[in-house]
Amino acid sequence: MPLNGETVTHPVLGNIVITYNARARHIIMRVRNSEICVTAPPHASLNDIYKALNEHQDKLAAQRRRSKAPLIDVGYSIETPFFVFTLQKTNQQQFTLKREKEGIYTLLCPHSATLCEEPRQVWLRKVIKNAMRHRASEMLPTRLKELAAQKGFAHGKISVRDTHTRWGSCNSRKDISLSIHLVLLPLPLIDYVIMHELCHTVEMNHSPRFWKLLDKALETDSKDLRKQLREFSTYF
Repeated sequence: MPLNGETVTHPVLGNIVITYNARARHIIMRVRNSEICVTAPPHASLNDIYKALNEHQDKLAAQRRRSKAPLIDVGYSIETPFFVFTLQKTNQQQFTLKREKEGIYTLLCPHSATLCEEPRQVWLRKVIKNAMRHRASEMLPTRLKELAAQKGFAHGKISVRDTHTRWGSCNSRKDISLSIHLVLLPLPLIDYVIMHELCHTVEMNHSPRFWKLLDKALETDSKDLRKQLREFSTYF
């Protein structure tokens, strides 16, 4: 059992501050100033706490992202190799999302619109994520099929989802799911995630055989790419 107020590390959520309270009847999890804090009854074990965190990790991760999310206002932009989003004020009377060309989106906003209020910020984040989903749906399945054909992997259905704690996943039917947030990454890291999931169609584990297969498919040591991927995070 950790000491009261001690910080432990969760494999997905990172640092977690745990406090034991004799009056607590259940494990309570909150996000405070971008930090995840757990209040637990004295009898709760570390395994109990990790189980609760695992059950709610998507929700907690989303809450923490929102607490760190930058203000979306005039001049706001996202510029990555495969996804560009900008916000501009215009004289028109309603919001309009324009797709100028492949991967480039512009949200036109009325001059009179107030953007800083939280309900509007929530709506703006949804608009951005819808644009990301649109871009991901047209780009990621095509890239996966290309890499699968090049490397000789068979796969099932391909889906694109708004997942926060995983860049991708593969099930026993060889169906592969990819996160819309991949469009915010450079191509080598997108390919790393795709190849990672394709290798799971052969090795449904992270055994030495899996990493050897992934290194062979990538034609490089995957450790460096894996390290780079850990440095990326999303706040939508």
